[in-house]
Amino acid sequence: MNVQQILDEIQEKYPHGLSDASVMRKLDEIQKELFRTIYKPVVIDVMDIVNDAEFYILGYSNTKVIDVTVNGVEYTEANIKGVSPSPPYFYWFVSDTVLGLYPTPDTDIADGLVITRYKVPQLLESTSSIPDFDYDFHMMLVYYACKIIAENYKDFDTANGFFTQYNALLKSFNMSKQATQDYYIQNVYGRLV
Repeated sequence: MNVQQILDEIQEKYPHGLSDASVMRKLDEIQKELFRTIYKPVVIDVMDIVNDAEFYILGYSNTKVIDVTVNGVEYTEANIKGVSPSPPYFYWFVSDTVLGLYPTPDTDIADGLVITRYKVPQLLESTSSIPDFDYDFHMMLVYYACKIIAENYKDFDTANGFFTQYNALLKSFNMSKQATQDYYIQNVYGRLV
């Protein structure tokens, strides 16, 4: 479903006087929560390594980073002063979104920096946008949004009903994930994913 279809479903299930922008903000927050808690797709970012550049801007929070590989060598996270892992290849975060590499690269390497991270959902900017959350379970967004809106109107019994419907879909979502986890994928670096 696209955002307009989700907005229509919400309006049909729980008529309200909120603007589309208000409901879309709620949908963005719901997606962020789901991506933090139950839906954690992994993506890989590839960047060029630049000679003498020790800092790289990520564009997302460092809490999303799973692994950093530099020119095929997996680096270790070291955010503690005075502690140097062996071998002395590590990365650290200068701020929430800036990655530092040690030792400082001394050559340009095209696609030399590989960051494995949890995906961050895109903000829903228009009614034609499609949420990043699993397409088969967009009704979870509908029921969760209806719950929040009903709570805004102090309609707690109805909110609990929506939450029950959300939880039923959540159970189905979790069962679908378990059904696909009876195998593993090995990446090119030989680690289990």
